[in-house]
Amino acid sequence: MARASVAVSTILAIVTLIITALASTLILYGWSMELPTILPEGSREYAKLIITGYTTSSSVLTLYVKNVGGSSAVIDKVYLEGPKDVFYELEIALIQGTGVGGELWGGDVWRVDASSLTLRKARDGKVLYDVFTSRDPSTWNDSYVDYNNDWSHVYYDPDGLKLLSRSAGGWAVRGLISQGKIIDLGDLPIVVEVDLQKTYYNVPDGDAAASPFAACLYLSSNKNSNPYYAKPWFAAKLYPRSFPYRPEAQLVTRDSNGIVTYKTLYTWFSSPNSQPRGIFLLVFNETNRVYYYFWRNTRSGSPYAAGSWSSPGLTQVFSSSPLYVYLTIDNRVTASSRKVHVRYLQVYRGTSIVVNGLKPGWTVQLCDENDQLIKEVLASSNSVEIDLLDYVVEHGMPFKGYIKVVTCDMEEVRSHGGVTIAPGETKPVTLSIKGVPHGVYTLKVVAKDGALTAMPVKI
Repeated sequence: MARASVAVSTILAIVTLIITALASTLILYGWSMELPTILPEGSREYAKLIITGYTTSSSVLTLYVKNVGGSSAVIDKVYLEGPKDVFYELEIALIQGTGVGGELWGGDVWRVDASSLTLRKARDGKVLYDVFTSRDPSTWNDSYVDYNNDWSHVYYDPDGLKLLSRSAGGWAVRGLISQGKIIDLGDLPIVVEVDLQKTYYNVPDGDAAASPFAACLYLSSNKNSNPYYAKPWFAAKLYPRSFPYRPEAQLVTRDSNGIVTYKTLYTWFSSPNSQPRGIFLLVFNETNRVYYYFWRNTRSGSPYAAGSWSSPGLTQVFSSSPLYVYLTIDNRVTASSRKVHVRYLQVYRGTSIVVNGLKPGWTVQLCDENDQLIKEVLASSNSVEIDLLDYVVEHGMPFKGYIKVVTCDMEEVRSHGGVTIAPGETKPVTLSIKGVPHGVYTLKVVAKDGALTAMPVKI
């Protein structure tokens, strides 16, 4: 009996081994055919998200999201879920600001307050903008410049400043001088734009272009009832020339020794009743030099002349800064029918707008009043500078629109449809929680491929 029992036990053991082997084979086959392969952490071929931390303020929730998977994740939805079916879909935080009246100026400096999603002006780029529809005694003294005048007049209307002058022998000068020194070439950059026109006013059979009077903008550190003697000075002029009679658009300096140097930008050849007009855009962004853009007759299209200019007189003007501004009609005729028209004068602090208080990866946008994107800059530090020189030359100032700061890379969002986080990368995602009541919520972050992570947060 013992020998028979051993035989049966041996047979049972063999059968058990065969059954176990078959079962193991089937299990392994099932795993290989139906279940995903288990790979080490960080090498998976799909995204996996975890929230490593978060911060909140009155208006902002900032998440720190890490991708521990093996492929990039594009986050396109973030939710807050609370009790009693409370649900909020959060959006990328936007920060927006505009100047007074929706005007932005070159030289503006703006600062972001990320905690409250506000953008405030830290420095106004505008120094002076006058269209001369009414007298402004806080800015101008229009009785000071009155040299050798037998009869003269300054007046304002909806079309701008008009200056008339009649000489009592020699030159008569009539115009305005700023109450203070409003331009400082020791603190560059500075931009000046002025629109000057020589017009006829009851000129019998005359020609305003050829008539011997000048339309002038002077910059000088000195006061004089005739700015020609307030040397050294820099000027933009529509100036009469003789033999043949013609007006020229000029940049002019007179140094401390009385030496005059000038550069002609354009010449009008005389014709009856002509009224030459010149628009000068003057950019001072380099010591002892001025960059100029000049339009004849209308400020549209490309400038007729553009370039840079320097002279010994201009060097002296720089070294004597800050400067008064004069606007004048310089006249050497006895007729009272000569008139200078100034449509506007602008002085501002450069051709760029600066935005501070940023974080790397944020986008700064400049949009016009029709919500069209004009400029876009991706921040690589806590500050960006938006260069507007091309816009200024084409359109002038002020810029009508607003600044928008988006707390992500908008080019990335446009390209991929959300915020992209590469494998192994941790990225901050800043979201607006304006209007979300205080409380405890379940935060859910969802990627386009379905990857999801969740955690409780306190708002």
